[in-house]
Amino acid sequence: MNKFLLTICFAICFYSYSKAQDILVNRYFNSATAAAGTAGEDDVVELVVVKDHLDIRKYVVKDYANGGSNLDDGGAKFRFNDIELWKNLRSGTTIVLRRMSASELGSYTPDVDASDFKISIAVNDTRYMTDLAVGKAWNMTVNEVVLISADTESTTGDGANKAIHALGVGIGNYYSRAVWNAIMSPKSLLDGYTGGNNVKGVVALTMPNAPTYTTPFDPNADLITLPLYWQKETALMAGFPAGIQVFRTTTPYNGRQMNAYAVVFDPRLVEFKPTHSATFKTPQNFVNDETGTVLACLNGGFFFTTALSHIQYNGTTAANNVASLNRSVYNGTTSTYYPTRGTFGLSPTWKPDITWTYKVGNNVYSYSVPSPNDVNDAPQPVPTTTGGTIWNVVSAIGGSPVLVKNSVVNVTSAQELADLDNTAQRGRSAIGYTADGKVVLLAVEGGNTTVSPNVMGLSLNDLSNLMLDMGCVAALNLDGGGSTTLRINNQLTVRPSNPNGEERTMPGVILIKSKN
Repeated sequence: MNKFLLTICFAICFYSYSKAQDILVNRYFNSATAAAGTAGEDDVVELVVVKDHLDIRKYVVKDYANGGSNLDDGGAKFRFNDIELWKNLRSGTTIVLRRMSASELGSYTPDVDASDFKISIAVNDTRYMTDLAVGKAWNMTVNEVVLISADTESTTGDGANKAIHALGVGIGNYYSRAVWNAIMSPKSLLDGYTGGNNVKGVVALTMPNAPTYTTPFDPNADLITLPLYWQKETALMAGFPAGIQVFRTTTPYNGRQMNAYAVVFDPRLVEFKPTHSATFKTPQNFVNDETGTVLACLNGGFFFTTALSHIQYNGTTAANNVASLNRSVYNGTTSTYYPTRGTFGLSPTWKPDITWTYKVGNNVYSYSVPSPNDVNDAPQPVPTTTGGTIWNVVSAIGGSPVLVKNSVVNVTSAQELADLDNTAQRGRSAIGYTADGKVVLLAVEGGNTTVSPNVMGLSLNDLSNLMLDMGCVAALNLDGGGSTTLRINNQLTVRPSNPNGEERTMPGVILIKSKN
């Protein structure tokens, strides 16, 4: 049997839409050892911590399968020891558990420094884990289920009590199997082995293509590959944790003078916090008033006397995208339109998404295409649940319009009723994400006539192509012009186009914070 990663192709089920499970079984690795007495050596289970400051002391990880074509309860069970290592795990930490041979145990060096959000140990290292089923195999096979549970009460523990999450992979219909149906927790299932070493699990990880799980974590490696005209701003990144980097370009774009900064981050390793204030504040004051370490601050979506764009953090929504707009174009009269507007969000497992949303009742719905509004035609009906799905995100920021979707420039300003100086050169702000889940914040200076040549900014189409060139598979426009402001370590970067370069007051910003 070839080496393979086993992973899921379905989204994880949750007890609620707002809170994921505390810890997930993300994927497996089969080393394909098969000799007598060695089956399962170097087989790996990878866990991902979702809840911040999680205590997993005495939790149990359980391998249900016992090889062959059946799914049974013949696998190993290991308990996390009652030690400091497992007491206070940060959100986003990966835990790699590898079964090692006796000779390997004598020479390996465990990675128990969680500051890089990565722990890697031998599951049979008694300093960290306790074997609750001595003699049973830890052996990842074609028919497989691994479960993580908070079964802390007994010494032996069967591993099934207080189940948190299970990941199953196999051939055949699991839904008819008693063992699978008896697991009373959210379950992720891939029904059918497809193989492949480069498959991602539930969560998009920093190093998804490391099949042997031994690749060292390099905090200095570029998080994404940008065009060569982008340069890393190491001076601005002083004291930054792993998982966030700053880049700058002054190379003209489409013949237009540029001064632009990009913040690239892994949402698993730093905190994405859209923040709202009932009292309008400058970005600098948002940073000054925030507790903890703020690494970056970018202006958010649109506003008038209140926020007109979605602002949500950790399941709490402070503002929704504008529900209706009046336009005096159609037939020369004023008509009311109900646009689905672009919104960026992160799922409970840090998966980014940009979609068109509308609040229906008490829920925000996502739509695969925008409502086809046109100010030269009658308004579309008020969006309903039809054609939409409840948007399962925990933190989000709204803007308008969508710039890039599915790796194609797709500016939906007409449908979103967002014709706002789109062809003019001006300051621009945007948010997007790459195929492997890295998030990109972009601020482009505009309206600056104090330098020579003048830095006037970009059109919306230029902005869209710039985000695409940076590797974004989806991107969203944020408020621009005089609102465009980006602070790094509370230092102003691009010059706001307001008089004297002063920051504009606003009801919301995006804060990127350290988890440490």
